[in-house]
Amino acid sequence: MTQRDPDWAQWKAFFAARRERPGVRLLPDEPGLSGIPASVAHSLAIFQLGESGGGTVVGQARGSTLPSLGEDYAETLAMFVAEEHRHAELLACCVRALRGRLITRNWTARLFVFGRRLAGLRLKIMVLLAAEVVGICYYHVLAEGLPDSALKGVLREIIADERAHLRFHCDFFRTQLRTAMHRRVFAALWRALMFAAAVVVLIDHRHALSDLRIPVAHVWRRWMVYSRTAENRIVCVANRGAPAPCLGWQQGESR
Repeated sequence: MTQRDPDWAQWKAFFAARRERPGVRLLPDEPGLSGIPASVAHSLAIFQLGESGGGTVVGQARGSTLPSLGEDYAETLAMFVAEEHRHAELLACCVRALRGRLITRNWTARLFVFGRRLAGLRLKIMVLLAAEVVGICYYHVLAEGLPDSALKGVLREIIADERAHLRFHCDFFRTQLRTAMHRRVFAALWRALMFAAAVVVLIDHRHALSDLRIPVAHVWRRWMVYSRTAENRIVCVANRGAPAPCLGWQQGESR
């Protein structure tokens, strides 16, 4: 028995059902926002800029001849990008509510854009997957350090979306890594990419983490959990297509 490919039509229906969700309106006088450091607003502005891109990958997916994709995958990827743009709108609302300023350029955002433009569709999706791990980890630790407020609720909503995005991109790679050699190469590239991303983000967001008294070691541990969970979901596939014993998704999320 061979590995069963993901049902892209099912993924398309999943994203389509979420397209009409209402936005969020936050105001500076919301309870719990007044004591949040200004560094958090700047940190969220950096992520807001990163969530605003990604549209060019859809055109490449539409013309792709990679195995096990097709039009349903391309249409689903377009809805994923639209959901990322919704996140950008939510984060912009959060930045304004914290009396921060939106930005139009940042060195870490440029690095991720550069990575997406390097080569073919597989590498671009790997960079997108890395961005999802970066986002879900950072939003998670940020929400832990914030007081109860509407802002915390927005971050939790984005976290829930990012978990679905992680599974979606992992399913893409499970269709592409058909041999043990493919999986070994992916694991090596993935670990190098995630290490570099971790260092970059910890440098760029160090002030917000420090102001919220979030230890770097705590961020790093959670980072490794999500990174390895994504890796295991992709590469831990037995010869007959059943998942091999490895770190489970829910186990990774619960830590």
